[in-house]
Order: sequence, then structure tokens, then C-alpha cells
Amino acid sequence: METVTLSIVVPVYAGAAYLESLVVAVEELRRVWEAEEFPVSIIELILVDDSAVDDSPELIDNLARDNPRLVALHLSRNYGQHSATIAGILHSSGEWVVTLDEDLQHPPERISMLLELAVSRSVDVVYANPASAAVHGAFWRDGSSRGFKTFMGWVTGNRNLRLVNSFRLVRGPIARAASSVCTHNTYLDIALFW
Repeated sequence: METVTLSIVVPVYAGAAYLESLVVAVEELRRVWEAEEFPVSIIELILVDDSAVDDSPELIDNLARDNPRLVALHLSRNYGQHSATIAGILHSSGEWVVTLDEDLQHPPERISMLLELAVSRSVDVVYANPASAAVHGAFWRDGSSRGFKTFMGWVTGNRNLRLVNSFRLVRGPIARAASSVCTHNTYLDIALFW
């Protein structure tokens, strides 16, 4: 059986408390898949420093020195989560790309569920279905995110936009093509729905 390659992209803004655990979790998943002869190989974990406000940039560099699969990407200033994700996707090379948050809100061990769903349904994009609503600790942030998704669903006529989140699996060429047409103010998920 031929092995499929997978890139994992993580935008980092305030992840110093989580990055080591995230890297360990991804490496453990890679070892488990290898031991079980799962037909997917994690070829890179791309950590995108979005001008982080903590010690993440140095930590990313230190982790990359110890892990040949870890790619450290540093942006010149804070561009925001979507732009950082897009930058990471554009640097990816896997046949599939997974995006997830830095804070382990999206457990790497659930990636296999996304892959299985993509294969069983023959689809190119799979979003995780959160068990509960994301809570970021700020009412305005959570409310504005839900409001923006609802508004964009109404504007575009695509009611599914309210269901999107940053834990997604996308076929690599599609992820890179969608990312290549995004500008600094383009919502990645809008491009994916095109």
C-alpha cells in the first residue's frame, strides 16, 4: 500500500505553554501510525510564528533544532491567524494538510478521524465537528467570531460557513491553491468554499 503524506500547519501567537506538548503529541501520533502501518506519514509540522507575544519564537527554533520534521516559519509582524495559516499552507508539501490551533484544543490524535472521513466520503475538505463551542475567554471575541460566520453565511448564501473552524483537513493541492488566491483580508474558508 502506498503511503500518503501529511503536513500539519499551526499558527502560533501565544503558544509557549503548549508547543512542547503539541510537538510531543504529533510525534507520538507519527510513531503510532508507523507502528500500525497506517498508510499516512506525517512529513512536516509547520509552526508559524505570527509575531508571537510570548517566548514562542525562541521555543519554535529550539524545537526545530531537535526535530527534522519541524519547520519554523517566522512572520515579520502579526498578520492574524488566517494569514499565518495561509503562510504555513503555502510552505507545505504534503498530499494532505491539517490545520489546528496551538493550544491543543484540537487533539492531534483526532486527525485520523478526519482522514478516514475524507477517504470514506471521497471529499477534499473535512472540518472537525467541535464537541462544544469554542471559548476564548473573551465574550467579544467569541461573539464576534460567531457573528462574522453568520453574516458571511448570509452574504454568500452558504449557511455551512457557521460550522467552519480551524481544525480542518484539506487535500494539499487544493489547500495551496485556495491559499494562493487569498489576500491579507480573505477568509481562508471562503476560498475553500469557492
